Amino acid sequence: MDAQLSRGHDLRNETVINVVALLREPLGAARLYSLHLDTMPLDADLTAERVSGEIRLTHLHDEILASVHTSGVAVLLCDRCLDSYEQKFTAEFTELYRQTVDVQTGSGVVSQLIPDDTEVFAIDENHELDLAEALRQWILLFFPMRPDCGATCPGPDLIEVGESGVIDERFATLSRLLDDEPGEALGPRKLTTQSYERVEVDGRTS
Repeated sequence: MDAQLSRGHDLRNETVINVVALLREPLGAARLYSLHLDTMPLDADLTAERVSGEIRLTHLHDEILASVHTSGVAVLLCDRCLDSYEQKFTAEFTELYRQTVDVQTGSGVVSQLIPDDTEVFAIDENHELDLAEALRQWILLFFPMRPDCGATCPGPDLIEVGESGVIDERFATLSRLLDDEPGEALGPRKLTTQSYERVEVDGRTS
C-alpha cells in the first residue's frame, strides 16, 4: 500500500466523513473507506438498497478529491409490463469537495484551484464532507430512460419511433395503416367566405 495511503473507518449507514486529520496531512495523502448502506433515498418515491462500495479521499491543495465506486439495487417500474423489478446499478465517479474553513486558523478559505463560480461540493465548517448528494446524482444517472425488467418480460415490445418516443407494438400495425391511408389528413376545417354583389331590381336592392 502507498505510504501516503491509509484506511479509514467503515461507513455503515452513514455518508458523512470528518476530514480534519486528512487536511492536516501532506498533499497527496489519501484515505480508503468501505461503504455499506442498507437503504438510500434517491427521489420522492425511489430508494436504493444494499448499496456498497469503496471510497478514496485524496488531499489536494484546498480540496479533497473523492473517488467512488459503488453498486446496489433499486426497485423500478417496468415500462412494458408495469410491474416492479430490481434494477442493479454500478456507479463510478470522482467529485471535488472544496475546503471552506482552514483547519489551523479557523478562517475562511478561498480555493486557488477552483474559480468561485464553479459548482462543487463543500467541506463544512466542522471539516465534514457528505457523500450523499453526489451518490444520489450519480446513481440516478445510471438508470435506463425506459426501465425494462428483461428478456422474460410478459409485456409488449416497445418500438422506436424517432424523437417522438416509443410505441406499443400492438399499435404499430395500426399506426402504419394510418400512415399509408390515402386522402387528406384530418385537421381543423378551413372556413371560407363568400361575397355577394348588390343588384338593383325594380328600384330595390338584393
